[in-house]
Amino acid sequence: MQRIIKAILFSGLLAMLLPIAVLSQEPSKKATSERAKLQITQCALKVSGMTCGGCAGMVEKGLLKVDGVKTAKVDLKTGTVQVVYDSEKTTLEKIVTAFNEANPGFRAEQSKPGAK
Repeated sequence: MQRIIKAILFSGLLAMLLPIAVLSQEPSKKATSERAKLQITQCALKVSGMTCGGCAGMVEKGLLKVDGVKTAKVDLKTGTVQVVYDSEKTTLEKIVTAFNEANPGFRAEQSKPGAK
């Protein structure tokens, strides 16, 4: 009799855990398929108008508002910004145009190859 009760309790526990195990695997499948869709591209922009750390922060925030931009890291000394973006969602030209329209105190342009 105790074996039957244990078997029933065990199968009930398995029945409760199985949906949890299945659900916990779903996000990882989605995350994998979403990562597969990303086309990450990195570029450098030259931004004029930055004079201080506050300006650098505003430039970073302004770039991060552009759809598709994943990261933006300003180097205030050189006036450049390293931008990582999803090329499936945007292009470098769209990033520069959107940034310049939304941030009139600054002017972004694509860095010339070989420029520091």
